[in-house]
Amino acid sequence: MLDPRIDRKPVPRGWAPRGSAALARRAGGAARRSAPGRVLRALQIQLDHFRIWNKITFHRGRVLATASDAWKAHDTPAFLRDPSLFYRGRTRVPEVTERPVGRLAGAEIARFTFPTLYPMPFPETNVAVGRYYRSIRNADAPVVLISHGWAHRTIKTIEHLYVRPFLRAGFSVAFVAHPLHFERTPRGSYSGEFVVSADVVMTTEAFRQGVIDLIGAADWLRSRGHRRVGVLGYSLGGYLAGIMASVRGDWDFVVLGGTGDSPVSPILDTDLGKNVREDLDACGMLDRGKLTRAWKIISPGAFHPRAPKERILLVAGRYDRIMLPQSVRRLWNAWDRPALHWLRRSHYTLLATNGGLLSHAIPFMRERSG
Repeated sequence: MLDPRIDRKPVPRGWAPRGSAALARRAGGAARRSAPGRVLRALQIQLDHFRIWNKITFHRGRVLATASDAWKAHDTPAFLRDPSLFYRGRTRVPEVTERPVGRLAGAEIARFTFPTLYPMPFPETNVAVGRYYRSIRNADAPVVLISHGWAHRTIKTIEHLYVRPFLRAGFSVAFVAHPLHFERTPRGSYSGEFVVSADVVMTTEAFRQGVIDLIGAADWLRSRGHRRVGVLGYSLGGYLAGIMASVRGDWDFVVLGGTGDSPVSPILDTDLGKNVREDLDACGMLDRGKLTRAWKIISPGAFHPRAPKERILLVAGRYDRIMLPQSVRRLWNAWDRPALHWLRRSHYTLLATNGGLLSHAIPFMRERSG
């Protein structure tokens, strides 16, 4: 170390070490670039908060409750060891009725229905309803089975955000409305209102019906000669897709976007769950340990996937305020760390803007189904 008492030659005014000007310019440029980055991050987070506020304010949903200890019927070790015992329908291949309803972006559209493979106490939801977009360009195109998010109101949104890009990428697409959504919505309620609530038993049964009907639709597609079928699930639909990967291993690809290990996290750990927390508290279910046990059978992180790890992709947003990053990491670890892409996105910009989920999903799906 130099002795500070040693005399040094004076440094000429304006002198700087070689290359320092370039370093300074780069540092200044990085600082200027970081400011817009911070603004964009804040705007994305604010969008999540606005959407959450909108949902909990204008979609309060009716007050529901769990009846006594009815949830314990689902807290069965055998189901957790082998989820296929729980997610088992009446038959393997449903009796499907279909009719053509038009064309879209190089695909013929057929609307299909079938009696649910697992009934619930709502007649409307006991008829599964879906659409099949068959590629005109390639009759043998791989099929993407979409497992959609919570409370969609119109299929046009799904067609715009997901179906059209998949068709352009060379896939055929199938879509099944989740229980209690779209045409399966019980009279007097809104699409998705009853799916996640303080009636933890009904929530579990809705997930159960959704998984069973989606798997049934996949078996129907295979019975028609489609050799390559994979599933993409996002947000709420990612939980169902994750369970499907744990029940069956014959998927060509499994892509989960904006999905964590358990629905317990968004309900207890984010503002989205504010209303449900109030109702859980009123019926004695606002206890993390109890709720975790009640919803373990609908939590992908409770299982190990049967689908090969190399066919699984997780895509998550670093700024997500609904599916929190720690919940995604728990799923990733529970699943033995499959491919995971982190994007600088919030929940809604991850799922609904260019450069988000599909920018990583489509190349992965092409490679796995090629």
